[in-house]
Amino acid sequence: MISIELEILAVTVGYSLLLVAFQRLLIDVDKMYELRAHINKHQKNLMEMAKNNASKEEMAEKQKLLIAATTESFKMQIKVMVVTLPIYAILYYFVLPKYFSAAPNLQILSLSLSYRWSFIIFSIILTFTLQTLISFYDRKRLKDKYNFGLMQNTFKDEKQA
Repeated sequence: MISIELEILAVTVGYSLLLVAFQRLLIDVDKMYELRAHINKHQKNLMEMAKNNASKEEMAEKQKLLIAATTESFKMQIKVMVVTLPIYAILYYFVLPKYFSAAPNLQILSLSLSYRWSFIIFSIILTFTLQTLISFYDRKRLKDKYNFGLMQNTFKDEKQA
């Protein structure tokens, strides 16, 4: 018979893999890195403009560009949340209680955790680890396109270098 820890871990692994798969399917990774570079560049420009006492009109114009890029990045991230949060809620409120409600608390590193807390902790750790590994892969894959996270300008509102 499989221990309760392994069963919860198996559910968590399945959820984390599903979450990462949806992130990869719903988000254009290259576009996300481009948006991050765009946001970083505009934040840096705004800080320099503030130090140099630039006019409010110029700063407002740069802030509009920053807000547009930030909004687009946020929309991409929301797409994933709209899909994965219902899955998480179904697992947390319906699937886990059905199969694990009679289970005793899990003993992990001298902590006594309920099945729900175990699922939350395992899923956070595993999903973070998977996302970190994939981001290392993406950085390696895109290293020729990026210069320490900054890309060449590819937005319509900016002049090409």
